[in-house]
Amino acid sequence: MVMIRIFIGLALCWSATGLLPQKKAVFVTASFLGNNRLYLENLTREDVRVFEGDKPREVEYFAGKEVPVAYGILFDRELLPQPDDDPRLDEIRVSASTAARNVVYQLIDSCLGPQAGWTATYDDQGMNIMLDSIQDASRIKDSIERMSGSRFTRESWLYGPLFSSVEKLSQRHEKRRVLVVFLNTLDIKTAGKLKPLKNLLSISNVEVFFAGFAPKSTVSRGLLPAQSEAALRELADVTAGAAYFTNMEGVEGLGRRMASQIRTFYTIGFESDSPVEQPARLKIECTRPGVKVRTHPVVPILQ
Repeated sequence: MVMIRIFIGLALCWSATGLLPQKKAVFVTASFLGNNRLYLENLTREDVRVFEGDKPREVEYFAGKEVPVAYGILFDRELLPQPDDDPRLDEIRVSASTAARNVVYQLIDSCLGPQAGWTATYDDQGMNIMLDSIQDASRIKDSIERMSGSRFTRESWLYGPLFSSVEKLSQRHEKRRVLVVFLNTLDIKTAGKLKPLKNLLSISNVEVFFAGFAPKSTVSRGLLPAQSEAALRELADVTAGAAYFTNMEGVEGLGRRMASQIRTFYTIGFESDSPVEQPARLKIECTRPGVKVRTHPVVPILQ
């Protein structure tokens, strides 16, 4: 009895001094793609297995589209024309801006409408919040309608605004956080900082979606369209999100595909003991044959 008491006392001391792993509740998101290339909407807790490193974890929480979502909409100002621009002189920007707005409205109408969202633009000066977090689809749409480009157009830099957007969403209490970025191409400065951005995105529970509208036949001041697409896909892949690229004719299909993936995310909760300074690898499996899983590569630090 004395030895047992001593052991319990030592265990409590070790735990208090941080020598024993401290368990914490972690929530991650994942989507599941079936053999028919459609996202699955009828999974149950029993269909999913979670591994932190090589250790199996019990799924404590499992939910689909009923989970509240915090979302952000971020627009590159290079994509937006001036309010007084003549459409005949700036047809490309006017068309791309209209197409991007239509995608946002489709997302709001189909899956994000009742959720809490904010809107912002970015350029070489950083991010400008147009409307802070609010559960009002009409006001969010109105703030997007009022966005305009810069009269003195310079190359937009995504690095800082993307970093700030992820931090802003990570402070929300919702278990799911979605960021949608509309742009032409990725700028060269941000492309040179992909590694720190990927590290940030991999440990944050934010799903990032990019929608690029750069015409394939043009060369912008950013990366070439093909280089931009590859870099944006790298960033989106570590968040369980996606990168989409389209011309103005494919906008309706783009909105449907993006909404389908956002709508079919599952939120999975489990107890983690990985240290903050060394997040563990995350693996989520589906017991149904042939199902592909998209999720974050490591256990997120930010809750």
